[in-house]
Amino acid sequence: MRQVDGARAGQSFVWRRCAAGLGTVALVLASMVAAVGGAGAGSGTLPAADPARGMSARDAARFRAGEAIFHAEWQPAPNVSEGVDGLGPLYNAVSCAACHGGPAAANPADRFGGRLLRLSRPDGTPDPVYGLQLQDRAVPGHLAEGRIAINDEPSVVRLVDGREVQLDRPRPAIADPAYGSPAADLALSLRVPPPLDGLGFVAAIAAADIRALADPDDKDGDGISGRVGEAVDPTTGEAVLARFGWKASVATLAQQTAEALHLDMGISSLRLAQHGGDCTPAQRDCLAAPSGASAAAGGAEISDTEIGLLVAYLEGLEPPSNLVLITHPPEAAGERAFAASGCHGCHWTGFTTSQTTMKPHRARQGVRLFSDLLLHDMGEGLADNRPEGSASGSEWRTAPLWGLSRRLARIAYGSLPGLLHDGRARTIEEAILWHGGEAARARDAYAALSQADRDNLLAFLAGL
Repeated sequence: MRQVDGARAGQSFVWRRCAAGLGTVALVLASMVAAVGGAGAGSGTLPAADPARGMSARDAARFRAGEAIFHAEWQPAPNVSEGVDGLGPLYNAVSCAACHGGPAAANPADRFGGRLLRLSRPDGTPDPVYGLQLQDRAVPGHLAEGRIAINDEPSVVRLVDGREVQLDRPRPAIADPAYGSPAADLALSLRVPPPLDGLGFVAAIAAADIRALADPDDKDGDGISGRVGEAVDPTTGEAVLARFGWKASVATLAQQTAEALHLDMGISSLRLAQHGGDCTPAQRDCLAAPSGASAAAGGAEISDTEIGLLVAYLEGLEPPSNLVLITHPPEAAGERAFAASGCHGCHWTGFTTSQTTMKPHRARQGVRLFSDLLLHDMGEGLADNRPEGSASGSEWRTAPLWGLSRRLARIAYGSLPGLLHDGRARTIEEAILWHGGEAARARDAYAALSQADRDNLLAFLAGL
């Protein structure tokens, strides 16, 4: 598998999945037609399914091959087709698309659908029984670890003009734990799938440009002290800048992809080799379960070539095209109110991609990301009290705002619970009012705006 061209590897991967069911067959056929035809129209299951403008024919074929792997449904081992199985035994989803906006993610009746529960001790180590993530599904013959239970803690925020907004803080818990009691001091962090908009542009920003925005000691006195997130490069063991993940804890899309496969689906790779995914020594049956490892994948359940194709798909997804020029009057007024409130202090718009990026079609392009990609202390209200990477329990990477219109559409559709890292915010206004810590000044400035200015600001954000 690793010796063949990347696009052919993706085609081989998805064709071998035909045994998984007719739905996969249909997906495979559609994907192969698109791959042969180059950069055609997207599948329509994700809001951003078209390859990037300027992409070469080879890269477009790799994009389509990665798209097919992204949508493919994994099966428990052993499966009739060698090298394409290995789901679980404990897992959260059967495909990447099941979490990231495909139709399989949509279940309006399930309020907690699409959310994950990250776990750790106060020092950041995993729970000795349940590991780093609660797996709420299992293959036949195994017990799911439990289910997510959430109690809302309501509060009311009063704006300067007297209007009241109710905020609900979710308090998660593990219900029906199947493998005994978790650690008493366990920190629980609800997560929704991170947005996929424009990841290739994020990857193409020079690390030096991100570092230049950091002000950990708040030397300029604006109350904002962004820090660079760091991660350990698994190939060198050295600390490198991390720009991906809710807490800026991952340096590369390849590592983020491998971690998602490992934690969410129990799929091993050469980067994370344990076949049982997040199974712990306390879960002996899980560790002893059959794996889908194959020689074609280098002794893992997915090869580096296939991970590379997934990365090619993620890097090729376009951000919204409407961020080049804002001309609609309410939106223009809203952007002015956004800036006047101090939101640009973290939601930075001034990046230009690197000239030395490996993707020529990404080079020297202005990026209206609306994020500095730095860690900020967001206060007690958003804190999950769970350290991750170099981030503390109250720090989060500034969320990029481009693609916000797509996320709002997913909320309306039912495939995303809400905004922020845990989906608690039902509206953009609620998301703003949850800001604290370094963002408290901007939040208070928003609350002090007139109704007209707030409406304009919200209209601007809803159009991103």
